[in-house]
Amino acid sequence: MGTELPPDTDDMPMFARGIAGPFGKLTCDAKTWIDETTHELWLQHCAQRGQDTASVLRDCIYALVHGKTYRQMVMEKAQLESTQILAATQLLKSKD
Repeated sequence: MGTELPPDTDDMPMFARGIAGPFGKLTCDAKTWIDETTHELWLQHCAQRGQDTASVLRDCIYALVHGKTYRQMVMEKAQLESTQILAATQLLKSKD
């Protein structure tokens, strides 16, 4: 029984090892041991969300520490960058 879903099951842009996330590169590993019953329920939970176990665990950690999931933070960062690019583009067009 595999613990990971195929990588194409989630269309959300995620930042993997060595790529900058909301606070920089994701370089720290977070692991724990759980009992078999909890593990089975964990796998079901991840499957229901359509995410691999690492993504859900990352979301849980970020929600606990920062008050919002990693996915939320990635979306907010992408939205901010998009807004900044749009503003810069409009500024450059207005100078023409």
